[in-house]
Amino acid sequence: MSLCVLIVEDEPLIALDLRTILEDAGHEVAGIAARMSEAMQVAASKQLDVAIMDYHIAGRHNGVDVAKRLREEHGIGSLFVSANVDDRLRAMAAEWQPFGFIGKPYIEAQIVQALASVKPRLSSKD
Repeated sequence: MSLCVLIVEDEPLIALDLRTILEDAGHEVAGIAARMSEAMQVAASKQLDVAIMDYHIAGRHNGVDVAKRLREEHGIGSLFVSANVDDRLRAMAAEWQPFGFIGKPYIEAQIVQALASVKPRLSSKD
């Protein structure tokens, strides 16, 4: 089962690396968003399965803010991929039930494995 994924990342090289990893693993990348407004536009136009989320993004919002809106308005869960994976981030994001947390720098296998663990959780919602 391939997933339809939104990447929320304001560093272009990291966003492109994540896109390559996801597409090589057979997933569809619905879009790349650097800020909340862009993420919400993509979510409104595509049937997303998951958002890969950095904590620090462009604009006045952070990744937890975006994860909250995506969950509340579209029922989309997030996988955090951030340099700031600490207890504070985990506590702030916990209410929005993220699929997990991966620290930067990451390796390709971490991303692929995390998304593989998302698939059964999505299937159990049906």
